[in-house]
Amino acid sequence: MERERRLTLVRHLTEQVITAARPEKLADFADDFADFALTAGVPQVAERLGYRRSPSQGLDTTLVAGMFFEVLMDAAKLPAGNRERVSFVRKKAKDYLVTRLAGQITLSQFYRLLNLIEANVEDYFEHLTDGWTGSLREREASPLPEPEAVDGEALREALARLSIPLKGRRKLTPETLWDFLCRTGGRWFKLLDFEAHFQVNKKTAWTYLNLLLSEGVLEHNGEKANRVRYALDRPFRAPSSSPATQEKM
Repeated sequence: MERERRLTLVRHLTEQVITAARPEKLADFADDFADFALTAGVPQVAERLGYRRSPSQGLDTTLVAGMFFEVLMDAAKLPAGNRERVSFVRKKAKDYLVTRLAGQITLSQFYRLLNLIEANVEDYFEHLTDGWTGSLREREASPLPEPEAVDGEALREALARLSIPLKGRRKLTPETLWDFLCRTGGRWFKLLDFEAHFQVNKKTAWTYLNLLLSEGVLEHNGEKANRVRYALDRPFRAPSSSPATQEKM
């Protein structure tokens, strides 16, 4: 079970790196990662996959996945707390990627990528420590809404009335926001979900989420720090016949 969880995280982290630096490889990403997953965790897997090739050979899905898989295993063995493990992974990922991404992405993009890596790894080790056996949604302090159909027209009208900030306007428009929020299906989502979907930095993501909160498009689960979640406010979710979903979450 733990191997599957680690592979899920490795796949997500690797896809973030490939998306940022080598988007032309995304068409083959599923097949390339499947090849890696077949031998992941087998002794000398890194060498067999070419993980220790020279930095000049750039980025490859199996190389990046091998790096993340090995670093996560090393971090899990550390006689330290989760904060130290996360810092260890961030440093190792930074050391590995810095030479391979030189000239391929901007410095701000590079640090945004590192922040996404750190946030995902932090979630992973938090769940590992807690003896997590289900999905994140199953253990949230604030119960999640049931999957509900979104009132698309009401949501579209509300988004059209928003004063969209100039920064990020090309990625974050009423139409792209509508698409993302419809995809959530009324469920809770994280700042990280928003940030990763739109490929924006944390500050920009906060700006838009706070705007949506202030305009009554979203509701907040009332938690703090990494337990904060957002969901479409009730006027934009179709009524449910279940009494449990009629109560204020």
